[in-house]
Amino acid sequence: MVIPTDTDSGQSLRALPLRSQARLTLLLIITAILLLGLFIRLWDLNRESFWADEGWTMLLAQGPTLGEVVRTMAADQHPPLYFMMLRPWMDVFGDSEIMIRLFSTFLSVIGIGAVYRLAADQFGVGSGLAAALLLALMDNDIMLAREARHYAQMAAFAALSSLFYLRYLRRPGRANGIAWLLSSLGLMYTHYLGALLLAVQTVHILFSARPLRRTLDMFFRLGLIGVGWLPWALVFLNQSLVRYNQPRLFQSTLPNTPETFAIVRGDLIGSHYAFTFGLMLLGLVYIGYRGGAAQVRLRPLRPTAYLALWVIVPVATIILLNPRFPILTTRNFLIVTPGIVLLIGHGLMNLDRTARTFALMVLVVLGLFTVDAYHLKPPWREVSQDILQLRESDEPILMEVWVDDMALRYHLGRDLGVKPANLPLISMWEWREQYGEAFFPTLLEYLRDKPSLWLVYWGKNEGGLLEFLPTHGYVRVLEQIEHHREEQIFIWRYERPPAEAETVAQFSSVLKLRRAVPAASERSPGQPLRVNLLWEVLQPIPVDLSVSVFLLDSTGAPAGNDDHPPLSGNTSTWSVGGFYFDSHSLTAPATPGTYQIGVKVYWYADPQPLPVNGQDQMIIGSLTVR
Repeated sequence: MVIPTDTDSGQSLRALPLRSQARLTLLLIITAILLLGLFIRLWDLNRESFWADEGWTMLLAQGPTLGEVVRTMAADQHPPLYFMMLRPWMDVFGDSEIMIRLFSTFLSVIGIGAVYRLAADQFGVGSGLAAALLLALMDNDIMLAREARHYAQMAAFAALSSLFYLRYLRRPGRANGIAWLLSSLGLMYTHYLGALLLAVQTVHILFSARPLRRTLDMFFRLGLIGVGWLPWALVFLNQSLVRYNQPRLFQSTLPNTPETFAIVRGDLIGSHYAFTFGLMLLGLVYIGYRGGAAQVRLRPLRPTAYLALWVIVPVATIILLNPRFPILTTRNFLIVTPGIVLLIGHGLMNLDRTARTFALMVLVVLGLFTVDAYHLKPPWREVSQDILQLRESDEPILMEVWVDDMALRYHLGRDLGVKPANLPLISMWEWREQYGEAFFPTLLEYLRDKPSLWLVYWGKNEGGLLEFLPTHGYVRVLEQIEHHREEQIFIWRYERPPAEAETVAQFSSVLKLRRAVPAASERSPGQPLRVNLLWEVLQPIPVDLSVSVFLLDSTGAPAGNDDHPPLSGNTSTWSVGGFYFDSHSLTAPATPGTYQIGVKVYWYADPQPLPVNGQDQMIIGSLTVR
């Protein structure tokens, strides 16, 4: 069976059953490729936390109206379309990590379909299927299809704009002209790098559109695209003027170095770059086979020249502009990924059947079993959970993590079920930017009535915050650590120790219980109850003690218990005079009533707990179960 191409329209009626069967086969193949691309992009979609850029997306798209999204974007560095489309998507499907990322995933699959159609139009069905399959397996496209960012939308619009531009160039018509206009405007309102693709189309028109009347018509269409973008042009100029006054907007860019170029090369054409680059070069020509001999042709030149410009112009422009205007990020190069797979797909079809099949199998195996582009995201979801499982109501959370606090805001808000704006979250870089020299006085005034706080810290102590807190009475009482690559993200709890007169109890001559929360509480049956303790060390502790927090019913019978070493680590490592945080989790009993909350401290090898007020345990409060 032969899969039909556009030249099959003259077949006789007797050939129609075969044609229909071939079309069905083709439909099944392209559907399988799209489903494969979707499956790969959906696989473990929620495994990692949001990272800084995705947290930034949530800030920009928060709305709640589209007008507010546009106003927010005007103060950012990007066009508004992706964020305007994401806002109603979240209104309908929610703001979970999975649902937000799914928006990019579906756009990426649309891009795969557009690449198939573009290659099939210009080079035949075989090239289209090969290009679509390669894009479905392209690591950089997969990575960005799994993020709540606008790059997958940029690549999809780039493919659609190219598809309808080349269609209109070959067959002018109202439908193709409108589709070219709308897809190009969609590209420009998604990412400013879309202008580079329109520049490619401009150059391509100069040597491709004939006669002169056609050339003028093509430029008129480009002019309409420019007119459609004019409403945002002044905003773009203002963004460009202030962009480099805001370091958080551009310090994620990369320098022009051999190391950077190696990363970009791996993201675009993989670690097997010699193989893929060779196929790209092969995609610039046309090869036919007659009598077993290969015949190389340069005609028709227009499609291959367009693809070459599509890849070369954006890459060269980004690299050349980067020293003066930092814009080089690996994500920005996704705009050329469709052009790359189109060249490779055409190059594969230039090989004879045996070589083509073998090369395609190699590329598929490499695509399935190697990873050339991957961004490991910091564990902000885990950081949020570390804090919230221990945090007491209204305790402020200071974030010294540069722009990654956008992602942490999102996860804290999601875990608590409230908007981040309603939480006491303080971004250290935002406050430094806002208050300047008044940063520390403003922070001190804010903390004046705060007996405890949380600090998430990632980086170098260049701002003096770690010296500021102890100077003003705060003691670090707990340290938790999450790991990101070889770096550590610290989650610290600070407290101002209560006055000596507020001590809850002393256990032997070893420990003082300086604070116990809650001293009284109400819960429904089965609800969790957390008891936070603050210990002060009076003398060296040669053994590792354990702490038991328990419930007693009205008869004194046990009704629940949480028994383990203190949360702050082994007591044999505690320093005399130090303060250490401990926390225990209980569950409210099923039977309503009033229960006592007690604490005892013991060593597992000694059946006698440390004495407290002449007893072996201390009642620190009560729990009412209703």
